Amino acid sequence: MTISAIPPTAKLIAVLTGIAVPWLVFGRVIMALPLILAVLLLVWFPERRQYWRALLGQVRTPIGMMVLVTLALWLPSMVVSPQPLRSMEAWVRVPVFIGLIFFLAAMLSERQEALALALKALIVTGAIATLFALFSLTFLPEVLSFVRSWVWIDLPYPGFRPRDILKPYAALTVLMAPVLVWGGWRLGGHWRSLAAVTVIGLFGVVLLTNNRSAIAGLLAIAVVGAGLMMCVRRNLAVNMAVGVVLFSIILAVLLWLHDTRLTLPLPTILEGIVTILPRWLIDYQRQTIWVHAIDIGMRSPWFGNGINVINFLPGADLKLPNNNLNVIPAHPHNWLVEVFTETGALGAFALLTLVITLCLKLSGDFLKSGNTALLAALLVNVGYWSSGLFSFSFWSAWWQVSFLLMMAFCLAGRARLDQD
Repeated sequence: MTISAIPPTAKLIAVLTGIAVPWLVFGRVIMALPLILAVLLLVWFPERRQYWRALLGQVRTPIGMMVLVTLALWLPSMVVSPQPLRSMEAWVRVPVFIGLIFFLAAMLSERQEALALALKALIVTGAIATLFALFSLTFLPEVLSFVRSWVWIDLPYPGFRPRDILKPYAALTVLMAPVLVWGGWRLGGHWRSLAAVTVIGLFGVVLLTNNRSAIAGLLAIAVVGAGLMMCVRRNLAVNMAVGVVLFSIILAVLLWLHDTRLTLPLPTILEGIVTILPRWLIDYQRQTIWVHAIDIGMRSPWFGNGINVINFLPGADLKLPNNNLNVIPAHPHNWLVEVFTETGALGAFALLTLVITLCLKLSGDFLKSGNTALLAALLVNVGYWSSGLFSFSFWSAWWQVSFLLMMAFCLAGRARLDQD
């Protein structure tokens, strides 16, 4: 089947889902527009019944059952939530997002040409978005201001910080980079070059925004990816060389953190600052926030205090010493701490078990089959869950959707992509 033989609706869904994630660079509302249209087309797709069957088939798998158990163990927290409607809305989003992503993956897996089209849209849009981000962070920040406010304003002006505005896009590097590399490699030709240049540009965005959580995710991806490739190749000389390079990269990052962050001012311990780990490795704000979040979680340790309400719980509005932040800002910048505080030990354990099991399954399946789509899916998981230990709220819709969408492309690509 060629691109021209794909049904027009499938083409449109492929393009819309391909461009959605990079569009975050222009704002979350702009990102949501193609996704909403894609969902409307997907749920009315003529062959949707067979996708329902595919979804039900996935529910019966061990991973599917673990997802259901996790969702069930999150429900008791609704009883004590100070804002039950807010908690229920965040809970409902998770199975809805997962179901829609399985729909998309089922459609794309049957139409590999549509998947190729989605990957091409991702690569092209990712290149444009990354170039826009680099321009905005260097010599043309006015473009970012204009896109976000639709008014051309001379810079600088108070409150406009391109680095902070583009940190969410930089965070997407841990999700997009494995898919771009895999997609470019599978598509071949000039797509490989464009994908490689885009990934390099994304690394530049990470450095320019000083996004340390993304750097942590990229390091985790490098360690896991290099380790699996060593297992596959089993060439002693090559593996030793890869190990030396990987060790050098990790050492360089640690030295960079040490040199750039050790000189930062630190309030005294008597002022309530927590520094269990070296402050150049993890800032004292995060460490202090995590400790206070865990203390709040211990008020209801088994079933939690309610989903997506941690910053509304008693004590969350206390001020960090020598800082304008609350002791619990919008979220604790750690998905495991957040899920424990809000859904309890049972909910956190269920999610942690699901994450570990999924990663182990993807690793095992890749080692058995050598299918690079499974490797890409694993690295997306590694990047998402490792960087999420330091970054955005687990319940952020854009963050969840971006992760699941990249996973859908990888899982749909387990079959061979046509090279058109």
